[in-house]
Amino acid sequence: MILSEFTINTITVPTDFSKSAYVAIDHAVSLAQKYDATIMLVHVLETGAYQGIFSPSKKTEYHELESAQLKLQEEAHKLEQETGLSVSQQVVSGRIYEEIVRVANEVDSDLIVMGTHGVSGWAEFFVGSNAFKVVTQSPCPVLSIQETSSKKELLNIILPIDSTPETRQKVRYAASLAKKYGSTIHIASLLTDEDPDLKFDFEKKVKQITEYLDREEIAHTESNLVGSNLATMTMNFAESKGGNLIVMMTEQESNLTGFLMGPFAQQVVNHSKIPVLSVSPEEGGGFSFS
Repeated sequence: MILSEFTINTITVPTDFSKSAYVAIDHAVSLAQKYDATIMLVHVLETGAYQGIFSPSKKTEYHELESAQLKLQEEAHKLEQETGLSVSQQVVSGRIYEEIVRVANEVDSDLIVMGTHGVSGWAEFFVGSNAFKVVTQSPCPVLSIQETSSKKELLNIILPIDSTPETRQKVRYAASLAKKYGSTIHIASLLTDEDPDLKFDFEKKVKQITEYLDREEIAHTESNLVGSNLATMTMNFAESKGGNLIVMMTEQESNLTGFLMGPFAQQVVNHSKIPVLSVSPEEGGGFSFS
């Protein structure tokens, strides 16, 4: 698979009218202006059977739907007036993560941008938040942003490279964003030990990537990181480089019911103070940088 350029025509942005949702909208606007993209705002009413025993009445559901539609229409109109972008909107009912993914599919979205709340402890290994479910089921990359993230300029993009065959698939996404924002890409080889064979394999991967970035005239740095916790290594590295974005594969793992986000990706999305762009692996795995 030859690396094709990643472009963004449509951005889906889920909103529950919270602070984190507005932060996500701000980031989506920045991206839409860079790529001349349209924005689809989505609000999901988790109604009826999805709320369990205390489900609201049909009359209450209708009132909530009408209220949400009016509010979202106002938001979309205001955003169009302020930014000059094309902004559409949908209010839908159902499971939050399922509806976000469905709408993104329906409008052929190239990116989902959503606010998220960091979690820690046992909660992180339990059922998982809507953000995680969207990331693992989305047909397109997902940019997750904690509400504390205010910087929208992507001056420093962090590109962690691990031992998986798919790890280089995210390069085209990082490269496209770096071109639009004039960013420097900081490549980090994540080594669990300093085995010579492993190090040689990483060096080959990084050489391919740097040659590609040189051809595309994208500024970059390379570093080797050695340790046992890949997530902590990545986030510490991002902080040391003044990172504005981490681009990573979801390193999905198979289980009896489908796919789960692996612990490395899950920890980064949970705890990263800067935005994380999660890219699901494509079938095939192999590719060329030519």
